[in-house]
Amino acid sequence: MNKLLTKNIFQLFTTSKRHYQVTVAGGASDVGQTLCLLLRSEPAITKLVVHDTRAHTPGVVLDLSHIPSEVEVQGYTGDDTLELALKNAHVVIGAGGIIRKPGIPEKLWLSNNTAFIKTLSIQVAKMNPIPFFGIVTEPINCLVPIATEVLRNHGQYDPKKLFGVTGLDALRAQTLFADENNISPRNCIVPVIGGHSAKTLIPLLSQSHPAADIDAKISQDFTIKYRKLDEKIMNAKRGCSPVLSVAYSALLFTRSVLNALDGRRARVHAFIENNDFGTAYFGGLVDINNEGVKDMQRYSSLTPYECQLLEQSVNELRKDVLKGKKVLELA
Repeated sequence: MNKLLTKNIFQLFTTSKRHYQVTVAGGASDVGQTLCLLLRSEPAITKLVVHDTRAHTPGVVLDLSHIPSEVEVQGYTGDDTLELALKNAHVVIGAGGIIRKPGIPEKLWLSNNTAFIKTLSIQVAKMNPIPFFGIVTEPINCLVPIATEVLRNHGQYDPKKLFGVTGLDALRAQTLFADENNISPRNCIVPVIGGHSAKTLIPLLSQSHPAADIDAKISQDFTIKYRKLDEKIMNAKRGCSPVLSVAYSALLFTRSVLNALDGRRARVHAFIENNDFGTAYFGGLVDINNEGVKDMQRYSSLTPYECQLLEQSVNELRKDVLKGKKVLELA
């Protein structure tokens, strides 16, 4: 009898399913489609909602539906359906807008993506409770402050729930460090702090694991190479921005958030409102729980070179935040 009871309890815990809805706004974009594909098989998700204004959105949903999975897939097209697509979502990922390519002026790119985040943020502000809101759309350094302003202006801003998804930065540092030191990337960690642009990313080799004997020259060479990885990918893809690795980092973010909602310890790499470093926003490794942000990981004993990078990054981040606010005023 006891054995049967134990078996039933074991089955209950191993087969129980968490019921979470994830909505991907911009789900028919290149990044959005890839992310939806990855989320399609996540066991913690009951319902995956794909929203976009692109005409081929129904086709994306149909394509996803042909993948055997217990996750329900639902799609919506057009701005007038966004509120419905967000209803009951525990996690909202903003992956829309346009990708920066050669020939696309920065002003057009920024204004287009600002409009996307503004529209999405207005609808998120109507939700109660506010979901975890992750922004993948670039430029994150500008768009997260923009989302903050929109949410605050609509009376529903919770700084613990808004994130710029920056896991890609840590993944790149990890793989580059592993390659240069001939070790498995699964066995190393390189913390990355700062912002989410070439001028604001700071790989902390002084905090790397396993520890390595790294002088100022090695650190500088690594940082230069690391900051050019985005450019390297765009050149290799003939002008196209990274998609696969970006979507994968968004998957890791979503997975961690779902773990936090389920009461588990979780961390995400994110760009959040944080004035501990001399600027209103900062990026790094963030501890989260079911209510959102708890703390951002802090580091001591930085090298003089890393301190120099930090000062430069803060100055650039201040400019990016102001740029975002100015663009929002014109939007």
